[in-house]
Amino acid sequence: MKKVLAFLLSVALLLPLVGAQPYVTVFEGRLAGGHAVVVGDYTITIVKSAGGSPYSMYLMLRNGSRILELKPFVFGTEIERDDIRIIMGSYTPDGGFIVVSVKPRFVGSLEPKVGAKLSFNGTTVEVTAVGNRTIDVSVNGVVRTLEVNGSAVVDLVALEYNGKEVKVYAASPASETISADYTVFYPYGKVKASGPVDLPITVASSTDAELTLPLRVLSLPEGWSASFLYGGIEVGEISVPPRGTVSLILHIEPISSGAIRFAVGNFTGTLEVESAGIEVSLPYLSLEAEAGTALSVPVSFSGTGKVEFEPGELPEGWTVYLTNGQYRLRSFEVEGSFTASLMVEVPRNATLGDHRIGFTLNGRAYSLDVYVYKTYLGQPAKLTVVLTDESGNPVRGWVAVEDRNVTTSPAGSVDLELKPGEYTVTAGAEGCSPVSEKVKLSDGEEKTLQLELKRAEYYFTAKLERDVLTTGPSGSGSTEIVIQNLGSRDDEYRVTVEGLPDGWIYVVSQDPNGAVPVGSIKVDSGDSATAYLVLFPPFNVESGDLNARVVVSGSASKRELPLTIHVENPAFLRLDAEMPSLTVRAGGSTATNLWVDATGTVTNVKFTVQAPNGWDVEVLPPTISRVGAEAYGNVVTYPGPNRVELRVRVPKSAPAGTYTITVTAAGDQAKAETVITVRVTQGSSGTWIGVVLLVLAFGVVIWLMRRVGRR
Repeated sequence: MKKVLAFLLSVALLLPLVGAQPYVTVFEGRLAGGHAVVVGDYTITIVKSAGGSPYSMYLMLRNGSRILELKPFVFGTEIERDDIRIIMGSYTPDGGFIVVSVKPRFVGSLEPKVGAKLSFNGTTVEVTAVGNRTIDVSVNGVVRTLEVNGSAVVDLVALEYNGKEVKVYAASPASETISADYTVFYPYGKVKASGPVDLPITVASSTDAELTLPLRVLSLPEGWSASFLYGGIEVGEISVPPRGTVSLILHIEPISSGAIRFAVGNFTGTLEVESAGIEVSLPYLSLEAEAGTALSVPVSFSGTGKVEFEPGELPEGWTVYLTNGQYRLRSFEVEGSFTASLMVEVPRNATLGDHRIGFTLNGRAYSLDVYVYKTYLGQPAKLTVVLTDESGNPVRGWVAVEDRNVTTSPAGSVDLELKPGEYTVTAGAEGCSPVSEKVKLSDGEEKTLQLELKRAEYYFTAKLERDVLTTGPSGSGSTEIVIQNLGSRDDEYRVTVEGLPDGWIYVVSQDPNGAVPVGSIKVDSGDSATAYLVLFPPFNVESGDLNARVVVSGSASKRELPLTIHVENPAFLRLDAEMPSLTVRAGGSTATNLWVDATGTVTNVKFTVQAPNGWDVEVLPPTISRVGAEAYGNVVTYPGPNRVELRVRVPKSAPAGTYTITVTAAGDQAKAETVITVRVTQGSSGTWIGVVLLVLAFGVVIWLMRRVGRR
């Protein structure tokens, strides 16, 4: 029943901790009639009512001689005045059970960081773990987990956590419990010592009965030990004869400054111990070492106080410092015992033989001799550079040191042999931003340098499946484009073609025929995507090679890919006359149809003629825009040959005879020609004139013959 009651009362006391300032329990137990508990300036007693029953009891709270509260002792009654709170429990003939708590004084605050520490009066409060919504705090080794806006109490220490800091409060214990039957005396409440402390205690009885009093150590700092001695023997209780006295010793072995609480019967006391100083223990005076190694020498500190560390005179290139395994220490506090490590770093070029290392602790000089039995003086250093990505995977790239640029192995590493000194190592890889790091190499040192390469936000590679395309006027050419996004961000890419002559058309498509055009290509980080570049040449394209550039543009850069276009246009033009032989009278006209056809496609066909002087010859129409096959997307059609008309007008003066006319059809891709034969005839009047002239000619001939013959 008593345990249950104590639990309920403790819970009732802890609930208010969520409020402004916490309370800390300084006394919890049964207070008999005639006894008193003293807490600071307050005195708590239980008194009987005048003329009442044995169970009619009151609890009295006094401040000096002034009575602050006098209330019947009833279970659950709570008294709160100023900085003290009392909760009453059950009452029996042995006395009433009370819980006394006080508002503790504010000691300090701790940042929510692991290792944050606060020490006072032998109590150490330290942050041991920090979570998103919780924090773990150790009070002399007792760990409590606090949530945001939560609190906890450990012995006489209260903790509050508001998410930004841990507030620490501390209370003094109930200084003594006074009994009317006996008194307890000890000569001092605070001592300064550098070793064990023996506190003499005298117990005097004021009753005629023999008293048996239990002896207890209520609390002491972590690492301390304490026991009650009577006649040199450790005891747990003491018997006091009627109206007699007994002397005993409380033997304390402190390791730091702090306070111990003890009880003799119902009497409680407190003794504060202040450590007298710091003792330093260095176990080694001389050591052997190999050059390039680091020696760790333990240094022990005991006592209470501040320690100042300073390096002393050192050989060139040597380093000495004090560390707790996490930090290099220059100034720190010691309460109790503490062990640090004196680190001595021996350079690789140290000379053989003895070397003295000096340092001071609190102004006192100490030294350590180190004998170097092996050195690497003058030997070249070996540097291994390993390239990794952000996930720790090896990356194949390049490493540059001074004027050397070396490609790493597929495992991302490269070995370099360098003279001792300080170097700047620069490394990079495709799709990664270059990084640089300085490294210092000592004589004969073998060092591995791991460089983490981070992918650039925007970086990509692009390549063509084919960089030579063959096409012609009746078809298209296509090549696959592969884009790999090596950057850390998603990106969108556009593809353009530069260097194409007028009339050429290109399409970026999801298929090789250009049927599903796309304006841009989206590629997630680390992925690749493909598209097709489809080229459509004009119908009048000439055979030959064209040099163009495929430009792939991203958010921060672009890539130019050379592309050679081989054009094959095997066009052949035919020109045929419907009537290759014509007859016409002088001064007359005639005509015939010409049929123009092509194998392949010929564009911009123009007609020219060669005819006798003075003849009027023309071809209608004089030009044809396209002859041969026609392409509509992926469909090629053949419309058939084209027909033109050749018109011929012969002048009247043209003598009768046979003449030729040459007609030439010339296009962008081919040309052809045909020859038309024209027979010119005369009219009937012309015939008779010819006959008359012929008769006259014969007559002239006959006349001349006769005349010549007479001679």
